[in-house]
Amino acid sequence: MDPDKSRGLYNKYVVRRSDGSSRKGKKHAGCMYYVLDLSHDIYAGPALIAYADACAAEFPLLAEDLRKLAKNLPIKQP
Repeated sequence: MDPDKSRGLYNKYVVRRSDGSSRKGKKHAGCMYYVLDLSHDIYAGPALIAYADACAAEFPLLAEDLRKLAKNLPIKQP
């Protein structure tokens, strides 16, 4: 049995920003993040597409990159 199926949302990853802004006292200290496994999670592609759709008006280049990424994921979508 997959233990993730009986847990719901929990702290599985520790995320730090590469620009240092997640350090104590910086802008992103204590921010919440949600991580997607683009190599194994069959729901990651649809999540990327939904995010691309949501941000396209304000961030068109990001939306385009996310759609390309979702299209080229190594796993089949549901």
